[in-house]
Amino acid sequence: MWEAVGLGESEERVYRALVRLGRGSAQECAAETGLARTEVRAALRNLAGLGLVKADGDDAEGSDGEAWLSADPQVALGALLRQRRTELDRMRQSVDELSAEYREAQLRDDPARLTEVVRGGTAQYARVQDLLAGTERELLTLVGPPFLDPADDSLAPMQRLLERGVECRAVHAAEVLAADGGWRQAQRLAELGERIRVLPSVPVKLVIADRRRALLPLSTHADRMMDSAVLVRHSALTDALVALFEQLWERGIPLGALDGARIGAGPVAASAQTPTPDDALLALLAAGLKDEAIARQLHISERSLRRRMSVLMGRLAATSRFQAGIQATRRGWL
Repeated sequence: MWEAVGLGESEERVYRALVRLGRGSAQECAAETGLARTEVRAALRNLAGLGLVKADGDDAEGSDGEAWLSADPQVALGALLRQRRTELDRMRQSVDELSAEYREAQLRDDPARLTEVVRGGTAQYARVQDLLAGTERELLTLVGPPFLDPADDSLAPMQRLLERGVECRAVHAAEVLAADGGWRQAQRLAELGERIRVLPSVPVKLVIADRRRALLPLSTHADRMMDSAVLVRHSALTDALVALFEQLWERGIPLGALDGARIGAGPVAASAQTPTPDDALLALLAAGLKDEAIARQLHISERSLRRRMSVLMGRLAATSRFQAGIQATRRGWL
């Protein structure tokens, strides 16, 4: 295990023995570990070179009898870990630079290597799981129907991703939240740490891993999206897809506003320009949900919803939902 900080098995065993002894000779360490004295002396020299042990010069009694002291593991091993981490960071930077050069060379040689067609819903589902498992820093998704596997509501892959410290952001189409179980699943994802925003619709289903690989369907027709998708490797195309995501992210409404509305959170502080009973309704309207879905989320009938809509639009002096949205934004209600 300690190979990660440059220590072999012998060094680890000798160091652990010396920590237990507090102060000991090569002979005592050999007795403690069962290693040959020559192996113990070599291990002590290596440990001393790494600053993990030092000879007690006041009690030198020859090569086997010389006393050794162990350094504080928290300090000495902590320093080694920091050094290795710095070296790994430099190595990561070198890998990124070499990868960029490699991709450029591959594209010049054969641009077709930029993309890979993935056929069938099963293969697409498997590729999405591969992308999740391989993501190291950031996952960006545009979520809309149809779903690769509607029966699969397991959040284990996303949970593992978030537990690894990966930043996950998603823009959901309102239709996703309105679907059976859609709101509940979005809530669970948000509780796990995913940041979610909502729009009335998204132009394409999309998964982007570490801004380097992206998967999206080749068809925009819902009945043909499962036929084939394309995996795009790091290039100007992935940069453009990231830019598309960021634009939609800026326009989206945070799920928190809608979630607070759904679960009956208290209305925002009342003022001359802030609605109190209708903050939930405004948020759901802005997300693009249809009347049936809004009524379901507010736990009211569609008839009651139409009455509330009429009152709200009267307060905003609006004759359409679009105009109501504009007026609500101007007044700072959204």
